[in-house]
Amino acid sequence: MRVAPERYELPYEDETHLDTNPALSRVWHRVGTQPTVPAAGTNRRLTVFGSVEALGRGRIEVLGVRQDSVGFARYLAALEERHHATGRQIILVLDNGSCHVSKVTRAALAEHAAWLEVIPLARYSPHLNPKEREWRILKRDHRGHLAGSLRAFVDTVAAGLAGLGGERCEVIDAVPQWWLDGHRKEPTGRRPGRPVGAKDARPRTPRGKNLPADT
Repeated sequence: MRVAPERYELPYEDETHLDTNPALSRVWHRVGTQPTVPAAGTNRRLTVFGSVEALGRGRIEVLGVRQDSVGFARYLAALEERHHATGRQIILVLDNGSCHVSKVTRAALAEHAAWLEVIPLARYSPHLNPKEREWRILKRDHRGHLAGSLRAFVDTVAAGLAGLGGERCEVIDAVPQWWLDGHRKEPTGRRPGRPVGAKDARPRTPRGKNLPADT
């Protein structure tokens, strides 16, 4: 990096979660009354895969709803687009999160070995990742904010990510529509309730058959 900064980029990658319901830290209230905080209802969690470049030349932020190998693959796709746009070799710094060391992720990293090199961080060393400091700034500004809808919540987070600075910021909204519609999990399309004709692995005992005999 020091010898040829125009040839290489050094992004530090990490993930974080943001909840729709605000967190209460300090509040003024009358003595003898219980303070209350409005909430949007059932809490929903947003996951962000993001990175910051060592020289501040750009950042990539991918919004999703799960911290898994699929979400990290979306980040890698955005990183590849940046590589083609800049022509620089990328040295990616990662921690030992489960989505970074899975078989799917290792195979994806091996496919991009021509332009991508990975440096793993030591275990339990968040102080070595400057992206952790940016997460604290983002959560400080949003933990007390109550959005009117899930769509407004995502837009507010995206605006906060764009405001972190840098020469170039790419915010990718990969939040699925089923999450914005209020579902906790992706709908399967199956009708609610027990399917017609379903059978148990173990037959159920008819009611009244297991009662003690009359004495």
